[in-house]
Amino acid sequence: MKRLLIILTILAPLTLKAQDDSMAVQIVDRYLSLLNIEALPHDSMMVMTTIITYPGTTDTFTMKRYYAYPQMFRVDIFRPDGSRQTGLYSDGQQFYRFYEPKRRLWGNMTRETFYNQLAGLDFRGPLYQWRNMAMELSYQGKASVKGEQLDVVKVTAPGSYTRTYMFQETGMLAVILESDETDTTYRVHKDMHIDWKCIHEYQRIGNTILPSLESFARNNQLTVLRSEWHLEARNKKIFSDD
Repeated sequence: MKRLLIILTILAPLTLKAQDDSMAVQIVDRYLSLLNIEALPHDSMMVMTTIITYPGTTDTFTMKRYYAYPQMFRVDIFRPDGSRQTGLYSDGQQFYRFYEPKRRLWGNMTRETFYNQLAGLDFRGPLYQWRNMAMELSYQGKASVKGEQLDVVKVTAPGSYTRTYMFQETGMLAVILESDETDTTYRVHKDMHIDWKCIHEYQRIGNTILPSLESFARNNQLTVLRSEWHLEARNKKIFSDD
């Protein structure tokens, strides 16, 4: 984990160049094209298992995510003892449900609240719907991180934290930084934000590419996520109460 901390110390003296919105759009669209999420089979369900660890501890949390075209989502996070910490699911049309751990029951929520809660857990990432979410992109030049030149794109979105994304020459996303800056014209994002996130490895699922090894820091606490992705036959029962 020391290597990750070194990365962030190198970012501090970054000198940004003039903004270039069109270049920022090209960089982000290229990245989304490389992920190629639209290529996921429409007749299958993607199942994602993520092991969450906190260095220095032996406890691990498990996040299970399910996605079926076009908008069927489910996310469950389990504590080390196997009990469900939180859960969300929707058929993408009528049902938007969340898990109440104290009552051990599922409750209803609005569509807007569901997608706000899902934002930080959506496997597609916050850039996926940047046009629909009225995000503004601006190119900030290049940063040298451990000797590698990364393209820097600043992203602002109504009511959300300002993010800085850093892309490798290959087009893949490598580093995300978040700040307290928000567009106060709209509702301010309520969730805690990360200080930084690094994507170390990607995994190919058919013609789609998704992160498989990530790490992030929040309030100087480091978290590591290792994900495995595979396809299964569609199962609508997954998107229902246990």
